Amino acid sequence: MVPEGNWPEDGLERLGKCPACGAAARAEMFAALRDEAFHAAPGRWPLWRCLDCEAAYIDPRPDAASIGLAYAGYYTHAEPGSAVSARRKRMRVRLQLGYYNKRYGYDFAAGWGVGALVYRFNPMKALRADYAIRHLPAPPPAGGTLLDVGCGNGSFLLTARDLGYVATGLEPDEDAVRRARAAGLDVRLGVLPESGLQENSFDHVCLNHVFEHLHKPREAAREILRLLRPGGRVWLSQPNLGAIGLQVFGASWRGLEAPRHLSLYTHGSLMRLLCEAGFTDVEMLPAEAAADFYFQQSLSMRQGLNPQKTRTPPGWNAKWRKQVRAANEMARRMPERGESLTMVARKPG
Repeated sequence: MVPEGNWPEDGLERLGKCPACGAAARAEMFAALRDEAFHAAPGRWPLWRCLDCEAAYIDPRPDAASIGLAYAGYYTHAEPGSAVSARRKRMRVRLQLGYYNKRYGYDFAAGWGVGALVYRFNPMKALRADYAIRHLPAPPPAGGTLLDVGCGNGSFLLTARDLGYVATGLEPDEDAVRRARAAGLDVRLGVLPESGLQENSFDHVCLNHVFEHLHKPREAAREILRLLRPGGRVWLSQPNLGAIGLQVFGASWRGLEAPRHLSLYTHGSLMRLLCEAGFTDVEMLPAEAAADFYFQQSLSMRQGLNPQKTRTPPGWNAKWRKQVRAANEMARRMPERGESLTMVARKPG
């Protein structure tokens, strides 16, 4: 059950303007969102659409000092594990490593060359493999550095390390930081902006479903630019305000996730934010085939169920599966309509 009552009044902050562009003109999208995704946070949350950049944002919202109350039972506490490891010799892994060798320039000895052909004729498999390594090219012979912002338990740091990167994590959850450090990972306690990390330190910065959680997105984007070396790349993925699922489910769409998702973007508004921060070569990547996750979770939420505790929502049938296939197909043809939005951009070199 979603907690009753209100968020502590002394833990609220009021913006009155868009945190992405600073404009005050806005229209209300939803008057009273609730935490239907995790059933952890009390309160009802207005979501506003900026009439200038078209980003959406919660206002009022939990302030930085109190937002941790909304993360009870969140994802960050499982044991970390790499999505890619050359030490695993199963056929599937050998094929995948062979695909990475051909597609991204790696040199995994365990990779089978036929993997590139197998993945060429299975685009969905290739798409999943691309996202497993966040489209990272092989590091140069001299080595490469990577920062994973909001790294949680550090699973992707293990993946990046297996890919040959020197990987650092930034994470605000103290328990998650302890778990990651216990696994031998370099994880710093902190958030963007004001991470305290040295500028011009990283070849890649990744934010996987993290940017929407940040209180100061404009300032965070500018700090990412400072942290990157000239020519370095940011990879950023988050729920898409232009998603088909938002039209289908409205206030129960899984991507809204109030009050943790403080701001959300279309491809146009996110591109504008990155360009205004100083990035160049901003590009939208092919969308994940994520409709099954978003639609099932959203249907559970519409029915008043906790999607984290519902394996398959009641009424999930052939009609819904057909809609999922159609949504994934549209996202393949029109990435700006996918359930999630993934973009890359570079620091001028």
